[in-house]
Amino acid sequence: MIIAAAMRVFAYRGYDAASMQEVADLIDITRPAVHHHFPGKAPLYRAALERACATAMTPDAVQPFRQFTPEQSDLRVACALLGTSLAQSHRIAEIAPRIAGVAADLRRLCADALGSTGDEQQVDLLVTVIVGRWVLIACDLSWLDLDIDVDRL
Repeated sequence: MIIAAAMRVFAYRGYDAASMQEVADLIDITRPAVHHHFPGKAPLYRAALERACATAMTPDAVQPFRQFTPEQSDLRVACALLGTSLAQSHRIAEIAPRIAGVAADLRRLCADALGSTGDEQQVDLLVTVIVGRWVLIACDLSWLDLDIDVDRL
């Protein structure tokens, strides 16, 4: 629950603006309870990013024309977090080195998805479409239901 909430908060706020209190408020627990499992914001962010990668970087998830449905909200949140993180990768790499390998991992996944029929140009195009999709999802998070007082943030 904590990681799922953190994915939503980090996708919406970005690493710098997000707080452990927002994560706690989202799932109605105390901030010390979050700290019991994650000693700080950086370890929590790393766990959220790992979950996002595990969710969004699957053979099924790299289908560029696949539509998101409400049942796939975890995938949508994961894509939003990856889009937000990639847009801030120069800053995030210090906190979560995993972000530096996301592009290479995605490239391998796309090459595998295209199989022997895909040349370098097709792989590049597919990677570009997917990363673009992540960034576009991150740009409009009006669908993301954060049950916290965003005016106070």
